[in-house]
Amino acid sequence: MQEALTGSYTPWYRASIKEWILTTDHKKIAVLYGLTSLLFFSVAGLMGLVVGFELSIPGIQLVNADTYNYLLTGHGAVMLLWWAIAFWSAFSNFLIPILIGARDVAFPRLNQLSYWFFVSASILVLITLIPSQNIKMMWTGYPPFALHETAGPTALYVLIVILVAGSTLGTGVNFITTVLRMRAKGVTLGKANLITHGLIASIVVQLIGVPAFVGSVIMLFLDRYIGTEFFSSASGGDPVMYQHLFWFYSHPAVYVMILPAFGVYSEVISTMSQKPIFGRASMVYALWAIALLGFLVWAHHMFTAGMPHWLRIFMSFTTVLIGVPTGIKIFNWVGTLHKGAIRFNTPMLFTLGGIFMFLIGGLTGIPLALPAFNINVHDSAFVVGHFHYVLGMAVTLGAFSGVYYWYPKFTGHMYPEKLGKISFWLIMFGSNVLYFTMMMVGIDGMPRRYVDYPPIDRWITLNTISTFGSFFLAAGILVTFIAWVKGLKGPAAGRNPWHSSSLEWTIPSPPPPQNFSSFPVEVDDDWSPYIYTELPERTAEPS
Repeated sequence: MQEALTGSYTPWYRASIKEWILTTDHKKIAVLYGLTSLLFFSVAGLMGLVVGFELSIPGIQLVNADTYNYLLTGHGAVMLLWWAIAFWSAFSNFLIPILIGARDVAFPRLNQLSYWFFVSASILVLITLIPSQNIKMMWTGYPPFALHETAGPTALYVLIVILVAGSTLGTGVNFITTVLRMRAKGVTLGKANLITHGLIASIVVQLIGVPAFVGSVIMLFLDRYIGTEFFSSASGGDPVMYQHLFWFYSHPAVYVMILPAFGVYSEVISTMSQKPIFGRASMVYALWAIALLGFLVWAHHMFTAGMPHWLRIFMSFTTVLIGVPTGIKIFNWVGTLHKGAIRFNTPMLFTLGGIFMFLIGGLTGIPLALPAFNINVHDSAFVVGHFHYVLGMAVTLGAFSGVYYWYPKFTGHMYPEKLGKISFWLIMFGSNVLYFTMMMVGIDGMPRRYVDYPPIDRWITLNTISTFGSFFLAAGILVTFIAWVKGLKGPAAGRNPWHSSSLEWTIPSPPPPQNFSSFPVEVDDDWSPYIYTELPERTAEPS
């Protein structure tokens, strides 16, 4: 393998404001994506805290029904589009080129344009904070409510979706081309890091599913403002058609969010166990099987909407079937951990916590795949708790694990280990209290999306406990943010603090402007990102 660039150079993060605005450097664009995503993650989190506090006891506490609808819409849409999906764009930008031995992405200016599309959508989201511009149709945008004037400016909702879709599609084409055409000699698809497979699989899902979502919201716009009748049942349209189009994208979007997290889990478990991935080929096949099967399960969200029995049976079967490749991944992670030299540092704790949360979310998803159970808990708080375990915590813990793991590579410094571990335990305690009690009150019959509920003692108790947990969760996230900021002045990380053989750890931290010293990059025939022999001395330890 070639020697990495040595000598002095200006780190990627030391640049003028003009350079940051006009940059086509994949590392700087990654940071811009990350900071924008974290900002909106914080805003959406505050919205969720208000919603939780409003539900802590019966009656109207802080906000009226209209504001509550807006907060639910904002919390759901922003958390999904700006956090659970967009934050992985930061990972793709920073990691993929250096994981495959490339100088940059295939289309740097398209990469830049994709980010500014994302920023444009972000500005429109901020406009929704203006009371007269509140979007109150829920994040799903279901008609007929979305067609009514009380739902807020549907046009704004549609424009936001189109801009995010443009950013997504541009990013997708860019990174697929980068991985297929710009890999270093010897870095085959079979040898590529599992995080690379996870990110690219999620991008493929986006490219297939996003057009259906965009088409549905454009039809929604035409119904609302032009007078077409695609979804108006009063005029012969079919609102259920919107649900089919929406969920054809939106359930596969679950895998857009979780597949990169699976990649992070794999990298961290292998490195922190100092063992190659157990059953690596099956892990790759499982990732792609999940991505493809994800397009055959969408209608389980619609078991109460009215559909033929054969379609219910088919969607129930495919939903359960997707648990097979998921189970393979869990088995292989356990196999990798077996007899490994495990280091229970912050990235490892967040990875193990993410797998635990995914297991709870996945296991509660199995009964939801069965119409007999689903019909009884549909649109209850049980469903909200279930998908928050998967989308809320398995994804977030995976993203946080990835940031902690590659923090030395991003910054050249080590994060404060103690703060990282405190953050982890606060998040785990708070999230389980919040979401498990949510599932319990849902099983007891409490519906979702209601601003108020009857003074039933069990509901009051469980909702109060749930709200209590949300503040622990918020505190844990705040501690992680503090750890990341404090780590910028932490001890030097050295080139390879984790003793990994993956390509990104062969170059200095942070990466030089051109990543590698010369091009094309070549690796040995027997190279693998998961070889752990003749480990170097540690250059730094987390403080």
